[in-house]
Amino acid sequence: MHFIALYRYKNMRENKAIYKRLASAMESPYFDTSTPKRKALVNFWASRNEKFLKLLLALGSCTLGAWNSYPLVDDIDYNLMVSARFPFHYQTPIRFPICYVTVLIVFNYASLFVMVNDLVMQAHLMHLLCQYTVLSDCFEGIIVDCMDDKNPMNLKKLVITDSFQEIYLKRLRNLVEQHKLILNNTMDLKHSLSAPMLGQLAASGMLICFVGYQATTTAGPNKVKFFMSLLYLMYNLFELFIFCKWCDEIKLQSENIGKSLYCSGWELGLANAPGVRASLLIIASRARRPLVLTAGGLFDLSLASYTTLIKTSYSAITVLRRFQQN
Repeated sequence: MHFIALYRYKNMRENKAIYKRLASAMESPYFDTSTPKRKALVNFWASRNEKFLKLLLALGSCTLGAWNSYPLVDDIDYNLMVSARFPFHYQTPIRFPICYVTVLIVFNYASLFVMVNDLVMQAHLMHLLCQYTVLSDCFEGIIVDCMDDKNPMNLKKLVITDSFQEIYLKRLRNLVEQHKLILNNTMDLKHSLSAPMLGQLAASGMLICFVGYQATTTAGPNKVKFFMSLLYLMYNLFELFIFCKWCDEIKLQSENIGKSLYCSGWELGLANAPGVRASLLIIASRARRPLVLTAGGLFDLSLASYTTLIKTSYSAITVLRRFQQN
């Protein structure tokens, strides 16, 4: 897991321009949060991001606490939380505390590095989700946004006036530009994440299998090690769940753009305005094929793939248990 996190970080540094655009995408002039509903949508995704951030940090901190305390309560003298080699004999009452603290600091730093990488990636995915959701609401309320609150005219009469159609077309062009920006950012993220997420899936699958096997074999004789393995297993499952859940949500939200466009009120006669029909068709064509983030182009990052991986890992654990029993 640590090596995969390092590889993901290296990939992020190599594609720094892409992630910089993702981080600043919500400052786009076409990103409209002028209504209370859209502000509530932004707050919803912000609170959801904070909720999962706290869950991930809490689970990771508990796992680190159990991992660090296990060498102090096991039956092995002068044991460390991870295998480490020193050019000297450290199994002495004086050297062991120094080596233990050194390994503790390095291991905790590396583990926190993994958690921070996961949290940064979640934040980028949340930005995309928030933008897709707000854009969908903008398409649904495009007519209301273009209306003058003081205008007493009937809606059907209002939409056929030249002044309204001019405002509508300008608004629609802004939304088209915002849609293009989100699509480009999503495609860049897709290409950037493809190889690292393939390694993440492979590493998570092996970790879930072996840590799950360790947890089942230590449940009886060693309660402390069982608790440590269980927390580590839960963190791996939750980390992979976050990636698959938000990538699956991006697919659904990108597909929802087409549905929102259909409910935008184009049937009132606005489609006959010059340039409106072409813009609507372009947006509908783009939203027709939802964006799917993949791992190496082999597996979709979705909850269905997550479920398949869990089932496969469980089958592997069952096979290992049978070998042990035989």
